[in-house]
Amino acid sequence: MKLVRYLLPAIAGVIVGLSNVNAKAEDASFGCKILLCVASQNPSWQGVPYCVPPVLKLLAIRKVHPGYWPSCPEAGTHKPGYVQYEDCPAGTSPTTINRESGHSGNMNSTPACAKLRHVACSSLNNRNSRLGNSSNYQMNAQIHRVGDVCSMTEIIPRPQRKDPYYFDIRDNATGRVARYYFNLRR
Repeated sequence: MKLVRYLLPAIAGVIVGLSNVNAKAEDASFGCKILLCVASQNPSWQGVPYCVPPVLKLLAIRKVHPGYWPSCPEAGTHKPGYVQYEDCPAGTSPTTINRESGHSGNMNSTPACAKLRHVACSSLNNRNSRLGNSSNYQMNAQIHRVGDVCSMTEIIPRPQRKDPYYFDIRDNATGRVARYYFNLRR
């Protein structure tokens, strides 16, 4: 609700064409109501009683017309962006797994995060006992040896975002753009 309190005057003022801070979300067009609701962060739209009916209406429309999204041209927004995965942790880089998983499943093109790890390798036969077997990491079968140092790539699953949709909203007073993530799960 906090975000709605701050965004409401700015967006509603643009919508009405005035800088009237007394404008109400109820006066906004359907697309702008949706924007105000999904941009709410604490609580999210699910926790704002006013927001539940318009977002449920949007979800019902999207069942019939999956690509539909109402615009709020007064705020400069149209369809939201979508980012399915979180950023990879520090020290890793995004990649995809491009091989058979080996457990009756195909992990081909599965998003993951990779980290190059350098380890001493006096005996490649004991590499798993020396490198450790962590259930959070999969060891890539490719180990490259240069002198007494082996390097291998550790792969970890790339976490999916809890809130994959987003809007970038510009504050006209400061020119700054803020990104607001949200989800459409009920």
